This record gives sequence, structure tokens and C-alpha cells, in this order.
Amino acid sequence: MKLFGVVPPVATPLQDDDRVDEQDLRRIDRYLLSAGVNAIFANGSMGGFAFLTDKEQLRSIEITVSEVAGAVPVLGGVGETSTSRAVGMARQVARLGVDYISILPPFYFLAKQEHLIAYFCEVAAAVETPIFLYDNPVLTKNPIQPETVAELRRRIPHLVGIKISNPDFVHLQTVLSLMKNDPDFAVLTGSEFLIVVALGMGCSGFVGGLHTLCPQIAVELYDAFRQGDIARANECQSELTATWQIFRRGAIWGAFDEALRHLGLAQRGTGHPYITELGPEEREAVHQILDTYVKPRLSAPLATR
Repeated sequence: MKLFGVVPPVATPLQDDDRVDEQDLRRIDRYLLSAGVNAIFANGSMGGFAFLTDKEQLRSIEITVSEVAGAVPVLGGVGETSTSRAVGMARQVARLGVDYISILPPFYFLAKQEHLIAYFCEVAAAVETPIFLYDNPVLTKNPIQPETVAELRRRIPHLVGIKISNPDFVHLQTVLSLMKNDPDFAVLTGSEFLIVVALGMGCSGFVGGLHTLCPQIAVELYDAFRQGDIARANECQSELTATWQIFRRGAIWGAFDEALRHLGLAQRGTGHPYITELGPEEREAVHQILDTYVKPRLSAPLATR
């Protein structure tokens, strides 16, 4: 089935030793499911995969697969620096029973497009699980060009979509144009400020790190768009943009952790050395935004540990 709708990258709550906190992760999974999301992305960027050992990455995916229990599709993320590392991780992720494997380009060294084609083809050949590309050039330094997407689709039968976090909308439009005659290929946007625009261009859904905190607004936006209520969808977009302003505090991760605590979801989702404490004014600003846009949508207070 083609992936669509709201696909939040679930935060990975951590204990003091940066091991996965299973109780809190299951709580966040239930929080997302209760909001009506269409899929869950485990071990993504805002899931903090780069903080975790291989063992803990796999454990985070396994816990989410277990908690979701088939209610919605689960994507398991793979982000590595070489083909050999990615092949090994992809095989282990596939064994956990995910519905899709999302694969970043290799990061750290600069790669040419022919390198990326070889990389994705070799990793995909190692698994039978449907594959998603994850284009995130800001963090990987290796953009996946539109023509590369089309070529990979020709070469990999079980490549079924791409998440595009490239903020260049000409790039997005070119991918959509190249894939317009492929009804089974999903294009998801990762541009959180332009979701309504991206859906109007033809994206089938969207992925945003913010949406772990406020899935209710994201789902309301998507439902309004599908019903043709563009005015309401734009209102939700404005609310999401306003909620995103929490990330201007505490170098993103400090605000993210404070938001998780304020909503009663977890103690932190940030690993060492990126843990950032907020000052009183920053903390109050985060609370005020969440109290304005997120908490009023909660049907009941979330239980804390």
C-alpha cells in the first residue's frame, strides 16, 4: 500500500546511560496512535539515531513495532557511513518486522550521484522489505538528485517512496514531475513550514520532527486538506509554525526535551553530548507555546513516570 498522511518520527526517550527507556517510548507510541497518525517512523533524525549504539537503535525500532502491533505501518531508519555498515544494519532492521526501511545517503564524506546509486542498490538488494529513500542534504551533505530518484526506482523494484527534507521546492517539484506516472511511489515532504503547499503539489504525506509533540494538529491539517477545507488546513499550518518556535530555544534539543517533560511524555530524547539545559525564561516560553497550541487538544492529561 502507498504510504500517505501524517508520519511522525517518534522521539526515542533515553535513560541516564543513553539506553532506550522502553516505558516512555511505548507511551509516546500510544500518544501518536491515539492522535490518528497514519504511520510511525522509528529511529529517524528526531528519533536521535545518531545518539545511539547499534544495539539501542535496533531496540528502539523493536519496541515501536511491538507497541504499534500493526495498527499503522512502521518505518525503521538506517543512517550509516558506508555500504557495508548499512547492509548489516538494514538486514537487522528487516528482521524486526518493520513495514518499510528508510535509508539515508551515506554521510560524512562527499558522494557523487553514481556513488549514491551504487549505495542504495546494494543496500536494497540485501533485504526484501520495501525501501524508502530519505533525502536530507543539510545533515548528510549528500543530496539525492531527482534524476537519481527516478533511476533508483527503475533499478530497485521494492523502492516505494522518498522523504524529501530538501527545502528547495524546485527540487521537490522535479521529483514529483518525474514520478507523476508512478501511482505506487510515495513522495513525503519534510518541510514543516510548507506542508499545505507540498500536499497541493502532489505529495502524499509529510514527516516532521515537531509532530511527535503535536500530532493532533498535524492530523487535523491533513484531514482538512483531504476534505477540501484549505482555509482550515492553512490555519493548522500556522499553528504548527507557531508551535515550531519552541525549537528556537535551547539549540533545538533543549527545547525538545523540555517539551517532552511538559507534556508528560518522557524525561529526555537527547543523547550526550547534546543535552542542553534551558534557563527559566526559555523554559517558560516553551511551556506557553505548548499550553496554547497542544495541551488544549489533549483529551486527558498524560501520565508521567
